[in-house]
Amino acid sequence: MSDKRARKYFENMPYGNKAKSSEIHGKANQQVINNMIQGLVSKYDAAMREGDKGTAGKYDAVIKQIAKDLDNLKAIKEEFAVNYGGGTGGKNMFSNYTNLKEFDIPFWLEGGRITFDETLKPILSVPDSNNPGKEISKRIEDITENWVIKGSEEADFMQMQQDAVKQRNTIGKPLDFDVDFAVDNLLHNNDAWKVFVSDKIGGRYFLQDYLIENQEKIKSGEINDAMLHPDSFNPIMDTRLHKYFSTRIKKSFDPNYKQKSSFAPKQDETPVAHVKEVDLTKKDGLGPRAEKIDLHNEAAVITEGPEKIQKIRREGLTPDSQTFVNKDSAADMVDAMMKARLNRDLEKTSDKKE
Repeated sequence: MSDKRARKYFENMPYGNKAKSSEIHGKANQQVINNMIQGLVSKYDAAMREGDKGTAGKYDAVIKQIAKDLDNLKAIKEEFAVNYGGGTGGKNMFSNYTNLKEFDIPFWLEGGRITFDETLKPILSVPDSNNPGKEISKRIEDITENWVIKGSEEADFMQMQQDAVKQRNTIGKPLDFDVDFAVDNLLHNNDAWKVFVSDKIGGRYFLQDYLIENQEKIKSGEINDAMLHPDSFNPIMDTRLHKYFSTRIKKSFDPNYKQKSSFAPKQDETPVAHVKEVDLTKKDGLGPRAEKIDLHNEAAVITEGPEKIQKIRREGLTPDSQTFVNKDSAADMVDAMMKARLNRDLEKTSDKKE
């Protein structure tokens, strides 16, 4: 589903602020909801006629709970619309870290369905584009779990870099702030590292630069697929992201600054276990991920627009085995990867339903 279609939908919302919570997810879902409420109301009325106030009260509580759930769902749709197309200056405020095309956009554009479980709590489902015939399902409280919204991360980093440039001519004096301490705080604040690893910061992608610098190690397998997974750059267990951004600031202050080594992980500081044994399904700040993503063989094809990136081959690590030297190609490659590999945790949910 194209970004253009999604933006057009949210720019011309077919529902007003006064629309009922049951009316904003398409006619089919509205009918499902109405049928459920009508059934509960009829049972409530029957219990009241029989003088069974206890049973009637239970039906009344369920009706009110469904109404509350639907109000919450409406509020989330409104929040999504603001972040997707109505944010600052009309920009999409979602980080590339968030895979919106897997669930959010299909559901909010009325391409999903609403059902109810045995406790009459709403279950929201959309077709799984990667597994025809299967669905991806979520509960209302799970929808925003993996949303990453961009904030002041880039502005904060750029301010540090500008401060470093301003102090460049102060001969013999060090920077008036601790770069490593500042970068460490910046990456850890509200999991901002997810933005730094996935989005353009100061006109540059971290992953683009990383791939270009380490192309030979990637081709040889020294840097394997797990070490390219965005979650593997979590600064809690890895220093590559920290080294990259701290070096950019240090070079702004001292153009001759040279880091002693590449920001590729070294065997002595990044054990193999760090990328092979991390349980990406645990909610420990890494974000739930059920499986290792093979970026070499399964990187997404960009199917929209004139530039189409084919599957990335290990031979040369480039589309159509071309020499990997072009930064524009690297940028497209990063965009493709970002769109391909995020938020696959819902496969686990789908498997549980079977």
